[in-house]
Amino acid sequence: MILIEIAHPAGALREEDRRLVAERLVGAFLTGDSGPGSAPEATLRRAATMTHVAFRELYGWHRGDGPPDPGAAPPVIASVTVPEAWREDVAPYAIGVLRSAVRQVDTARAWERRGGDLWVTVRGVPDGSIGLDGRPATADGVLAHMTEEFRAAQAAGTAPPPPDGTLLDPVCGMYVRPGKGSITLDHDGETVGFCSRGCRDSYAREHGLAPA
Repeated sequence: MILIEIAHPAGALREEDRRLVAERLVGAFLTGDSGPGSAPEATLRRAATMTHVAFRELYGWHRGDGPPDPGAAPPVIASVTVPEAWREDVAPYAIGVLRSAVRQVDTARAWERRGGDLWVTVRGVPDGSIGLDGRPATADGVLAHMTEEFRAAQAAGTAPPPPDGTLLDPVCGMYVRPGKGSITLDHDGETVGFCSRGCRDSYAREHGLAPA
């Protein structure tokens, strides 16, 4: 569940600008810095249906010093909504990805930003206030829905093994490279790797473990 809404003055962005931003965001959130192959296809397939990017054109836009210059880089206000349990992990990455996506358009349009005209808010939704398919859900429930196909394949013994030198996140199926900064837990004498603290905490709750 990653819901992204981008507001800008009406008429400031062309359809190709919006497409460029959306493609950059979807690619970044689905494969991250690791690129294709960073997770099983089953997980990415389900995650793709739960990632949404939309744009809003707003009329009568005014800043403190008046309307934006129609020939300059337009102000952009973006919001990213995720389960509250994910927010702390997601926020720095989401802000950076949105900045990068907007800069792609700025470069294509030969715009220069003067500062204070790009704002990103990352919002966390508490458990019980998430409506998954119109029913109250939790962060763990959202994660379970996203990884349902992967976990079914894992239970059936048909899930592909992780690439050499990586650990398999048992919650979402992401491939994790162990090392400095990696997120792990020791369980039954084995090191278990996780893509995020959200996955680690979900696994710890399920197995009665205490995250380090």
